[in-house]
Amino acid sequence: MKPIMKWAGGKARLAGQIRAALGAPCAGTYYEPFLGSAAVYLHLRAAGHAGAAVLSDGNPKLVSVHVAVRDDVEGVLRALDDLPLDDWRERYYEVREAYNRGPFHGVHHAARFLWLNRAGFNGLYRENKSGKFNVPVGRYDALRMPAAERFREVSAALQGVEILCAPFEAVLERAGAGDQVYCDPPYVPLTKSACFTGYCSLPFGLEEQRALALAARKAAFKGARVVLSNHDLPVVRNELYPSATGFQHVARPRVARAISRGARGRVTEVIAAIGPIDVSAA
Repeated sequence: MKPIMKWAGGKARLAGQIRAALGAPCAGTYYEPFLGSAAVYLHLRAAGHAGAAVLSDGNPKLVSVHVAVRDDVEGVLRALDDLPLDDWRERYYEVREAYNRGPFHGVHHAARFLWLNRAGFNGLYRENKSGKFNVPVGRYDALRMPAAERFREVSAALQGVEILCAPFEAVLERAGAGDQVYCDPPYVPLTKSACFTGYCSLPFGLEEQRALALAARKAAFKGARVVLSNHDLPVVRNELYPSATGFQHVARPRVARAISRGARGRVTEVIAAIGPIDVSAA
């Protein structure tokens, strides 16, 4: 099942490897504290791997979109019908200004968010220091939105799912025996100048990376299976997710990524897993 939005660093192409790293279908609750486009959850749900789920993200405007799609997908579709299609490029900044005025909840917010996601440059989500969405118009030949039926499929997959905006620590604290967790945090930058800070107002530096690794270990000791993704860097393998503390480096996929302005290349990521840890044998 495909998501309805584009997302930088989205894991649609790696979802099968992430599912393999999680292991058997989840017997308890599936947790995902860095939700993004929900590509991994939707893949797991379609594969029968995830039932009960708690989905969260640090971006409240994004969370509001998922909530609106879950609770009133027909309202979201009607609001999308009111947005430009033929003259979308000429009216892009008009829609962007309306989005930035808010409110940041409900079907009209969700529709503008999803429209900008498809009409903006490379599907990026970026805010300035004032919290205003500032991605420029895209360079596409035409504006193409997902079919209404895909919206309905995603909405159906979200029924009964808890969707919230919360710190990752609060989400991971809830995971225990039989539960599974997938974490796709902002990655450790490949270079000092490559840090991407425009996703939401909260920073995510090495201190936060270490806190996430510690929270993953705590969940594993409580009986959960936790899988994490990040760049395949020495600090990630040896300091954040070291094998000496129970982490396994289960896959090292190479993925396409923009590596500089106007250039693309392939970078290596690491998929790490930990737990459940048998406390009696530890």
